[in-house]
Amino acid sequence: MAVQRCEEFSYPQVEVTTYKDEPGTWVAVTRRVLAQDSATKFETRYFEVAPGGYTSFEKHGHEHVVVVLRGMGRVRLGDEWSDVQAGDTVHVSGNTPHQFTNPSPEPFGIVCIVDRERDRPVLLDTEGNPRSSD
Repeated sequence: MAVQRCEEFSYPQVEVTTYKDEPGTWVAVTRRVLAQDSATKFETRYFEVAPGGYTSFEKHGHEHVVVVLRGMGRVRLGDEWSDVQAGDTVHVSGNTPHQFTNPSPEPFGIVCIVDRERDRPVLLDTEGNPRSSD
């Protein structure tokens, strides 16, 4: 489908899926794939981070662009934190450690545009080192 209808920041035609398979590395995040077609070289995904939630702290070789669609949040790029709000964009370069958090009382929604074929993320601890599998 070429048009995905949005109703109150929800996409009724799009399945809500689990953000990641690695429990304990993220809290209160949902994922919807808005556009993925084997004929394109990219995917467009909508993530919503509930109040108090956060994405995993990770890095990967591919770059991606994030557009803040809803609310306010914070983004960590390397060791720097920045406040972001609806309308802001974030360019995450390849191998840059990054994480999104929602310290606000309202939902924080972001659209992520990423390569369809990409490497798997490396999950990081709070210091930016790869997490052990223990």
